[in-house]
Amino acid sequence: MVSLGETQSESAAPGVRSLGCLVICHKQLGDLTLLEPAMAKLVEVYGGVDLLTRSGHAALVSLMEGVRMISRPSFRRYAAVFCYDDLSKSAINTFLVRAARKDLLLRDASESLWYHRMVFRSICAPGLGEAYLARYNWENTMPEVGASYRPPTLLLPPDSWKPEGFALESYLLLNPTAGWKSKSWKVGSWVKVLRRLLEHDPEMNILITSGDQAWQMEHSQKIAKDLGARVHFLGGQTGLEAFLWLVSRSRMVLGVDGAASHLAEAFGRRSLTLFMKSNMMNWHEPGAFNVAIAAAVNAETGVLEIESEAVADQAISLWS
Repeated sequence: MVSLGETQSESAAPGVRSLGCLVICHKQLGDLTLLEPAMAKLVEVYGGVDLLTRSGHAALVSLMEGVRMISRPSFRRYAAVFCYDDLSKSAINTFLVRAARKDLLLRDASESLWYHRMVFRSICAPGLGEAYLARYNWENTMPEVGASYRPPTLLLPPDSWKPEGFALESYLLLNPTAGWKSKSWKVGSWVKVLRRLLEHDPEMNILITSGDQAWQMEHSQKIAKDLGARVHFLGGQTGLEAFLWLVSRSRMVLGVDGAASHLAEAFGRRSLTLFMKSNMMNWHEPGAFNVAIAAAVNAETGVLEIESEAVADQAISLWS
């Protein structure tokens, strides 16, 4: 963990805006969504951001104002490079780019490796602790700007991304899986919650989505089974563009800690997120319409649990 590097006066030197800056982040979809406020700060300072990230994230990046995705390291000259992961390929890409300023922001000092000190002028790793990741990224991205922090914000996806044949106008989107099985909640508990919701609102439609891995589709299919015609299953059947459109047009998003909940907040949608093992403080910032419930250890069994009735009550309250 070392200094934060240049001051605002240095970063605002003549020619900075014309050079722009490069951001490098090869993390997952949710992490990239939470990086948006920090990139908005850099857009304000440098006039634009080139982003080097996973190729599959192109649709998401197109919804970030002032951010342009690139598919390979550019050998053009930048005013600065800001890197937000500890991967060796990101360090190599940073090394190849010409820039007077090269900053690395890590979540913990233990992520700093020997080669980082050879590449980056500034390595910042104060420790994520109990901080919300989006705010942590924004606060520790230099230089300072006049604007205050605001939550991740995305542009509305175009109607051309709407899934073919999709006709629902008002729906609750349930995305019950994430990248790790450990984040999942029991099928039976989800079914109890959905039945309560359907009893509460006879006109409600529920759309179930998931990732395309076999276990994700199987898990979400089990939830949809036997719940009737008002539950629509699209698990594993949507690309990123369609998924972004569906989240952005939903009335409410329900699910476990993952990209769907971060996207819901960025699109201004209501959301209820369940946290099984991940730290709720790091991945959720409370809001009037963005609520989270964290699992607690059952004193008798020692197992992490969330009561389905509590989830149903909260979901009904948000829906209403």
